[in-house]
Amino acid sequence: MRSMWSGALKFGTIFIPIRLYAASENLHIEFHLVHKTDCGRVRYKKVCAKDGEELKPQDIVRAIHIAGECIQFSEEEIKNLHPFTTRTMEILGFCESYEIPLVSLSKPFYIGTESPKKGGVAEGFHMLKKAMERSEKVAVVRWVARSNEYLGMLTSYEEGFLLKQILYHEQIRSLGEVEIMEAKVDPEVLEKGLKVVEKMTFNFDWTQYSEKYSKELRKLIEKKALGEEIIPEIKAPETRSLEAELDKMLAMVDENEDRAHAG
Repeated sequence: MRSMWSGALKFGTIFIPIRLYAASENLHIEFHLVHKTDCGRVRYKKVCAKDGEELKPQDIVRAIHIAGECIQFSEEEIKNLHPFTTRTMEILGFCESYEIPLVSLSKPFYIGTESPKKGGVAEGFHMLKKAMERSEKVAVVRWVARSNEYLGMLTSYEEGFLLKQILYHEQIRSLGEVEIMEAKVDPEVLEKGLKVVEKMTFNFDWTQYSEKYSKELRKLIEKKALGEEIIPEIKAPETRSLEAELDKMLAMVDENEDRAHAG
């Protein structure tokens, strides 16, 4: 697996050489934009907004506009804006995992040791891992990558560490911005809803689940390639009576349980 960042995990005055790896991958099918008449791929050009000239990579630099003035930076200058922190992931402290809001947790990453050829050592890595396991705490870390500063939750995971990005509180939108209508729920309907929840309670095993949408999409694409007709998706029926649907669901769950016991 190819690493996406390398540096040192700063634990107080101890620096532990590490590598950061993406812990997830994209399973989605991506459609291309093509020219309708000859199916040629659509390419996007980088064009100067002032003179309309198409630009080459060597003609492009990063910049920030301040008070109407364009301040340009080379890649080396951007790195030097954080000469030390860009190579350091600092442990800010330790806490209980439940103290970190679930809504703030984002992308997962794996952390492993640095290669011995590049100065990697394992003792500090495993000392920290075992100390965190015994304390049952997670670490809050901060690091810089691609000119952005990130916050993360670091926890012991299998043979190494799992890092989950923590979104800053300014990034989380308020639920108050979401339209939620008020409604009274009949007590009898609520009781039936509770029964359905109890009946459908199970031991979740995430290894038993796989992404199905892309697989079904591939089947439809294959049908299209063979000249077969793609049947439009059937619209979900509207729920008119909550109580009637709950009664139906309870009957279906009971029937499934009877079948399971009979088998």
